[in-house]
Amino acid sequence: MIKLNNQVAVIVPKKTNDGRSTKTVINKVNKLFCLSFGGTSILEVSGYWVNDGKVYHDENLKIVSNVENIDVETIAEAASLVLTECEQLAVSVEINGSLYIFDANDSIVEDLESVVMEVEK
Repeated sequence: MIKLNNQVAVIVPKKTNDGRSTKTVINKVNKLFCLSFGGTSILEVSGYWVNDGKVYHDENLKIVSNVENIDVETIAEAASLVLTECEQLAVSVEINGSLYIFDANDSIVEDLESVVMEVEK
């Protein structure tokens, strides 16, 4: 029996804000998680968010891996791919049920290292 105590996920939009497919990014993040964590599950999720009083809707994929050890570098790389290649203002990362939202100004690796230190206590 194998017990994996941690769950990590990155939310990837299916399209950029101007409507282009993000399939290549989805494939990159999925491959990255598979190679680093051994496997993934991909869930369809709808997201809604507000900016300047307007409600926006996104169709997304949640790429999830259950892991023994949380690899900060892998998660940060996936989050950076979403920010840059999907041209997003922010990216959502989930670790053990808690959601963390990062933007381009955040130090994703440093912030995730702090999160993992708290999780491992």
